[in-house]
Amino acid sequence: MNKTIKSGVREMLFRMIPKFEEKQQEKEALFNQKQDCLRVVLDFIKNLKNVAGVDDIVKTIEKLTALEQKDRIRTQNQYLDEIASMTEVSIATLKRRKKEGVVNEGVWNTPGKKRPHKPTVSNLDSFDKDAIRNKINEYYIVRKQVPTLRTLLVELKESIGFTGCRKTLRHLLLSNGYEFKRNKNERSLLIERYDIAAWRHRFLRTIALKRRERKSIIYLDETNIHKSYKPKKSWQGPSTSGAIENVSSGKRYIIVHAGSEKGPVPNSLLIFSTKSKMADYHHDIDAVNFNKWLREKLIPNLNEPRVMDNPTEPIYEADELLKQNGYEVLRLPPYYCDLNAIELVWSLAKRKVASINIALPAVELDKLIKESFESITPQEWKKNTDHIIHIENKYKERDRILENNLESFIINIGDIDSSGSNESFHMEMLDSDYDSE
Repeated sequence: MNKTIKSGVREMLFRMIPKFEEKQQEKEALFNQKQDCLRVVLDFIKNLKNVAGVDDIVKTIEKLTALEQKDRIRTQNQYLDEIASMTEVSIATLKRRKKEGVVNEGVWNTPGKKRPHKPTVSNLDSFDKDAIRNKINEYYIVRKQVPTLRTLLVELKESIGFTGCRKTLRHLLLSNGYEFKRNKNERSLLIERYDIAAWRHRFLRTIALKRRERKSIIYLDETNIHKSYKPKKSWQGPSTSGAIENVSSGKRYIIVHAGSEKGPVPNSLLIFSTKSKMADYHHDIDAVNFNKWLREKLIPNLNEPRVMDNPTEPIYEADELLKQNGYEVLRLPPYYCDLNAIELVWSLAKRKVASINIALPAVELDKLIKESFESITPQEWKKNTDHIIHIENKYKERDRILENNLESFIINIGDIDSSGSNESFHMEMLDSDYDSE
């Protein structure tokens, strides 16, 4: 890891270089004087032809001259190497300091620390991510075009106010299950990962079957609200500054809830506070707390034979706990929170909290959050679940259109044999590929 060199040390290294150059120039002048003297002595001795031992003296002087030439420093790298050996810094660092000193004109500043910072795009909620996915689907299904990062970036800036760059958009797509792969006819396409597409297909087929069997479906999930949660925008005028947004997020409240088209599961709302500073609030809900909520709040209040679960943390003990009590768990495919009706409930409740949370004391926020959830009527829950069914049908229709319009694509599978070689297989997106085991 590179170490930061403070301004005083950098300035010292910069000043050492010209000083060393001056010393070398003085040594060079002295070297030339010595060479001149040796040449005079050598010429004089060579003229003494009849004196015994002259040849030995001549050879000694010539060796001395050669040694002087060998120790002579001629290039910049040679004297920089001398400085590097004394200061224990590299020649490249010395060259950078020399260039820096010329550019900054004698003004030296220590670089600031590399502190953690929020991602460029930190304000994207689940609805914005769904909008990005829908925009990609629109390219394939409606426009019959291949989306690229350049075209997507322009449209997302207009539609959802996306503030990131192309690199940020690329990371966002990769983190949400998309890949840029080469298809059969050698054109690169932005496509969804095959395993996630298969998971979604199985999920849609299973949940449709449960609805035909008239099984009740309970949606559950968790979310968070900060003490400083307020609207991002408000009407402001010359004498009205609007809602003041806190610099610090403050205490975080974790909410776990469950409900169906008939309304919330009675007494299933769990609210607790945490002072965790981690960006991902899911770390605040571990297996112990989640299973305790299942045993004490959810299962005792359920009269439904089916549960649709979407915990983001790997609490697979919860599956066994629910199965032991006669309930079935159906997990959402990754990145498809828009198929969970409770996401719409979060949005309703948070809007109500934000509209009232103006200079509200922290002791009253817990009560406000609880009242906001309790104020959501069974009719609103029913409206949300109906909207989810509409989204499910749109995904089914989209998948049928994609199967008719997209050719088979190549999936590279590595390390499939003992030799470790990679092979490419042509796999078609057929219904049989999505069958459950």
